[in-house]
Amino acid sequence: MTGLPVRALLINENIGGHATVHHHLAKVAARRDDVRIRIVDVPPPGFWRKAAGVAVPGLARLDADLRPVRYQLAQSAWVARRLPGWLDGDGLGGPVDAVHLYTHNAGLLSRTALRRVPYVVTIDSTNTQSNLMHPHREPTRFSGLSTSVVRAFERAVYANATRVVANSRWCARSLTEHYGIDGRRIELLPMGVSVPPEPAATAPPRDLPRIAFIGRTMHRKGGYDLLDVHQRWLADRCELVLVTRDRVPPARNVTVVDDVRPGDGRIDELLAGCAMLVLPSRLDQWPNSVMEAMSYGVPPVVSDVGGMAEMVLEGQAGVVLADRSPETLRDAIAGLLDDQERRRRLGRRARRRVVEDLDVEHTANRLLDIVRDAARARAGRAVR
Repeated sequence: MTGLPVRALLINENIGGHATVHHHLAKVAARRDDVRIRIVDVPPPGFWRKAAGVAVPGLARLDADLRPVRYQLAQSAWVARRLPGWLDGDGLGGPVDAVHLYTHNAGLLSRTALRRVPYVVTIDSTNTQSNLMHPHREPTRFSGLSTSVVRAFERAVYANATRVVANSRWCARSLTEHYGIDGRRIELLPMGVSVPPEPAATAPPRDLPRIAFIGRTMHRKGGYDLLDVHQRWLADRCELVLVTRDRVPPARNVTVVDDVRPGDGRIDELLAGCAMLVLPSRLDQWPNSVMEAMSYGVPPVVSDVGGMAEMVLEGQAGVVLADRSPETLRDAIAGLLDDQERRRRLGRRARRRVVEDLDVEHTANRLLDIVRDAARARAGRAVR
């Protein structure tokens, strides 16, 4: 393999911000001559995958119907049926040298096929973490059943991977504590974003400062909580821009943007004129939108879930909400509206955090290095 580009298959579970991550990986890989990639996106579920994840009356309200694991296994079954053909190298000009799974759920049922090649897994949360984070209901004493059922499949994916890449310390702790993965096999590598040019020192004046929310689903990302707080207390003080796929009823000083696509540049234009980004998520791991806002020097206000607190340096480069109460959210936003100098200070730290640690040119290249090295290590052992 020496001197030849590594042929890498990147399987994208394709939920949340995964499409944005793979958009960045594709751009970075196109500038390299040591790795060729093919990205396969798991498509939205069809009839049978939707049926596998349907709620069971009676049990669903108790979170005892194993709905998360049924859906996870259905997604993985779709991949498992097609993976042997992909490994033969369709679209890459030869057999695949290495596989990257983002996330582990795509490979839960592919143990046999994955034995053929070295593979790397990148995760933003383990199922032990994500199965207990419900956007529509609080966990119950039965919620752990889903994790127990899928644990053996999930642990096998981690255990047989050449490397496991964790996007946050929060995620890495679960790998060691809940799955027994040796910390020396874990690479801590946050997913990054493109760093735009230094923002202008002054922005054109607005009648009202603009705050932004970016989330495909309003409920999961806390959008309805933010909308309620805005309408009750802040509608006269700021404009709220909701970037979401959900339908939102008209409201005072609220603008809804529902046609943004990864890479189209519209998020950049929006963020460049914002006073802050607010993401009071109920369920999240390592959201791209927060990093994108930070890259423009826009201070984020985030809930303390997943890796978001460490993303904003535990409050040094943004505001971490102490709880989910409406009053806490209101006071955090109002505090930044009242103190322009604090907004600027947090914004400067936020941008510096992205420039130094979360530049996608570094993070994507590092991830591709890990995948490339996994293939070359296997090839080296085969030669010996």
